[in-house]
Amino acid sequence: MSELIIENVTKKYGKNLILDDVSLKLMQGHCYGLLGRNGAGKSTLINIIMQRCPRNSGKILLDGKPVDNNDKLLSRMFCMSDSAVYPAEFKLKTIFSITAAMYPAFDTGYAEKLSELFGLDLKKRVGKLSTGYNTIYKVILALASNADFIFLDEPVLGIDVNQRETFYRELARKISESNSCFVVSTHIIEEMQNLIDTVIILHKGKILLCEETEKLLTEYTSVSGKAELVDSFIEGKEVAGCENMSLFKTAVIKGTFDDIPEGLNCDTADLQKLFYFLTGGSPDLL
Repeated sequence: MSELIIENVTKKYGKNLILDDVSLKLMQGHCYGLLGRNGAGKSTLINIIMQRCPRNSGKILLDGKPVDNNDKLLSRMFCMSDSAVYPAEFKLKTIFSITAAMYPAFDTGYAEKLSELFGLDLKKRVGKLSTGYNTIYKVILALASNADFIFLDEPVLGIDVNQRETFYRELARKISESNSCFVVSTHIIEEMQNLIDTVIILHKGKILLCEETEKLLTEYTSVSGKAELVDSFIEGKEVAGCENMSLFKTAVIKGTFDDIPEGLNCDTADLQKLFYFLTGGSPDLL
């Protein structure tokens, strides 16, 4: 299996430190969720990996070789983002042809099938697309690229619930049938929870955690009920965060427990709530 190594990457914009000594290992055959609040550095990290943005220090290695100025290695990686890559007057059919020329494993037939599935007119010019269809055509290129490492930066931006379900279904199929590594950066965490096998949380420019999704979620318990009962139960325990709603309270605590008092509801923490608490939550609610 191929591996992509991000080693001690640092990025500054002026005096602002965007990425602070970030190191990661990404492996083929996995789907990673790259999570973080706005400004955490997710898009910057992806752009650095794809050589779209210079870094101040660190290395990007694919199978032990630097990707810098190496077109052969870069052709094994594909990134979709909200950035405008092609001129507005280009037709989608032309963009598909260009992509096929750049990526040897690009599946034009599959791309056309997905276009029909999503209702995308390939005769349209990219500058005439709505926000949703601008996202969709990039998602189609990514899925059809068959690259070894595929980065999806906000892949459901502006698309409706039916189109999102179609995307999730196709992504799940590609994960199960291909050997590609998928890295999905998204704010819609709840919808992606069942697809990602490893969670990466980037917080304030640093890797807060990188852990298997199932293992991470079983490490935490969500407890809810009347505030006084919750407070009594969580006393002395490691608390990730709490949220008050009138007389009721929800707390996410580290560990699993059998001795749950009557009147409290207890369940495995969901990824979105855990992310919310681990990255600071909302000061007004804590």
